[in-house]
Amino acid sequence: MRTLENGPEEAAQDRVVGEREKEKASLEALIDYTIQCALETNVFSSDDRLEDMRRNLCRAVL
Repeated sequence: MRTLENGPEEAAQDRVVGEREKEKASLEALIDYTIQCALETNVFSSDDRLEDMRRNLCRAVL
């Protein structure tokens, strides 16, 4: 019989952490896409302002 590295509780917790990381990566990609679209329509005029906006969006969403 094979022994498991993690018990059922640890496996469930690992799965939840993995899902959170995927969700966070998806939201960061959405934020990057939003900023890219805004750049293409000239909503932002400065790279510094752009980075501030990205940081604020990440903080608010995540």
